[in-house]
Amino acid sequence: MNSVDKKLINFRCELDVLDMFDEICDFKRVNRSQILISLMRKFISEGRDEIAKWNVLREMGGKNISHTHLNRF
Repeated sequence: MNSVDKKLINFRCELDVLDMFDEICDFKRVNRSQILISLMRKFISEGRDEIAKWNVLREMGGKNISHTHLNRF
């Protein structure tokens, strides 16, 4: 992956959470980006699994399921 494939993002975080997060990152000798990207990848993986299950239920005729079919994953 080169720098063209990356995007800088910013968000607000409560200071107490950030302070504890930084303390643990320092202890583990990893940077914020490494941990946040890892957490995002885990969230994506779990979300894909959940979406796939919902799609199977809808395809099996689950008319009362409120989520729409999601093809992106």
